[in-house]
Amino acid sequence: MQIRRLSVHQVRNFSAKSWQFGRVTVIVGANGSGKTTLLEAVALLGTAQSFRAGKIAEVIRLGQELGRISGEIETDGEVLSLELLLTRGLVQGQRTQSRLFSVNGVRRRKADFLGNLAVVVFRPEDLRLIEGSPARRREYLDLALSGVDFSYAEALTQYEKALKTRNRLLQLIQEGRQPQTTLTYWNQLLWKHGEVIQLKRRDFLAFLNQIGFALELGVRYEPSIISEQHLNDHLEKEILVGHSLIGPHKDDFVVHFPGSQMHLTGELATEALALSAYGSRGQQRLAVLWLKLGELLFAETKLAQAPVLLLDDVMSELDSQSRAVVLGWLKKYQSVLTTAEAEILPEIKTQVPDLVEYRL
Repeated sequence: MQIRRLSVHQVRNFSAKSWQFGRVTVIVGANGSGKTTLLEAVALLGTAQSFRAGKIAEVIRLGQELGRISGEIETDGEVLSLELLLTRGLVQGQRTQSRLFSVNGVRRRKADFLGNLAVVVFRPEDLRLIEGSPARRREYLDLALSGVDFSYAEALTQYEKALKTRNRLLQLIQEGRQPQTTLTYWNQLLWKHGEVIQLKRRDFLAFLNQIGFALELGVRYEPSIISEQHLNDHLEKEILVGHSLIGPHKDDFVVHFPGSQMHLTGELATEALALSAYGSRGQQRLAVLWLKLGELLFAETKLAQAPVLLLDDVMSELDSQSRAVVLGWLKKYQSVLTTAEAEILPEIKTQVPDLVEYRL
């Protein structure tokens, strides 16, 4: 699986721009020149989601109704043309979907569009995965799974819609403006899709635990279990606070050193030590690389093809040991890197002498 060409029209700061890609492509430019927009556009062709925009309308250039992203993909010896049309919900006064999908010029459903291009994005923000907030780690899970598993993406979309409605109803019940019975349907919807999400998250994290790495690591899933009984048990407190207290939106996971010895409450016990508390800065960054490697291998396993690796100005953030790991990935995966520092090019060229280079 490789991306050959990308074109954008009315996307962020680009009115119209095209790029051709090699096995490894490096985009050099100052901050604000549009480097991340290029990676965002590639990722949108793969996942239909932006890794930086809260709303899809933010991707469209200011003052424009439409944005268009198109790409030429080679997969299994076949060349596909993918196109994603972005709207603000209105085109010439008519309501429309925010995203319209086409494959080889034929309009397709989102389910048929996803899976044609797998991408793994590595950003400087990801370096805070270990010690950052649970929301950041849930985002990692969602991005890793949504791009290669449409059933997960669909369950997540339906869960988030149900959660939003249920939270609104909990506030109305708290105010005495709705009876508790209005929750019945939304409880069932939340439970149904929440169980799918947590099952697939559990399977993905189990996959990670099988991956060998330079640093011995493990991961422990900490789900906020959702079920009919749990929803009933928490209902009184949820009405009191006016929002949902359990479910996948409260999940977390912990990356740890497996089987470490530590002293607990005066007794010697075997515990898995969390890297967020006991790992050095260098070990935490290696752990992030382990998570990203897991994302790459998972996508490759699910799709039976190697994904495209998108590196957004991360090389300068890594120490020499971590950079060596990432440079090793460039030999196996088609990669698009952005950087504000042209000084790193010689180091990359020692591993990939025939890279394609663009200056913005």
